[in-house]
Amino acid sequence: MGLLSLSDREKQAIRSIDSGVLRDLVDQAITSEHLGGLSKLPLDDCGDYVANKLRHLDSALAAYRIAKSAKKREETLYSAHKAGSDLTFAFGQMKQRLEVEERESQLFVIYEPTMAPLRVAQVMQVRVSYRFRRTIEEEWTSGSIVFKHTSRPRFDFHALAQPKPERKPSARKLAEERESELLREWEHLERLAHWSVRDYFRAGHDGSDIPHEFEVRLGAGGHLNNFSADFWRCNSNA
Repeated sequence: MGLLSLSDREKQAIRSIDSGVLRDLVDQAITSEHLGGLSKLPLDDCGDYVANKLRHLDSALAAYRIAKSAKKREETLYSAHKAGSDLTFAFGQMKQRLEVEERESQLFVIYEPTMAPLRVAQVMQVRVSYRFRRTIEEEWTSGSIVFKHTSRPRFDFHALAQPKPERKPSARKLAEERESELLREWEHLERLAHWSVRDYFRAGHDGSDIPHEFEVRLGAGGHLNNFSADFWRCNSNA
């Protein structure tokens, strides 16, 4: 699964499964105490959310299968039914997500992020590319926006409560830690930037009004928060 959308493999797997058939096979699995026909469905390819629920159901069925006492059978049967319901619900959520993505893709497409840079500097930027159209009859218009951000070192309050190490970390170790911190912050910026453009289009805004660049706004403590990349909330009433 990508940052913004399902992979082609996930889409194909979700399309191939009928929700009614899935519910019937879940009921059969609980009756037979084995996954049975569920194993033949490409549920593992429907994303981690569904795959994890399938594994939970398998474990619940195994517990039900080996239960001996009436009380234990009752408890494990309840757990199996719950795991089965969780699986069908998870699949339903993914099916809805696929429908939303396919509907949205008729009017806008935001391209998935590329590889992270080999090295990340304190002054960083993320480019988000997209295409849009107001109606399905119009031609596509392409564009991009660059999100800019200057990282500030985080003050580690937790470290104050820890005993001081006998040996100070080397300059190389400190540099490596700072580089790792910058990479994590860049990845955070990348997610915020792409989600912000997606949410902008989902809110029905015009792609032609997206600025060419945007200096992210920092939250308390001078660091990124969930709204830092929301360029469209600055001068709009949305």
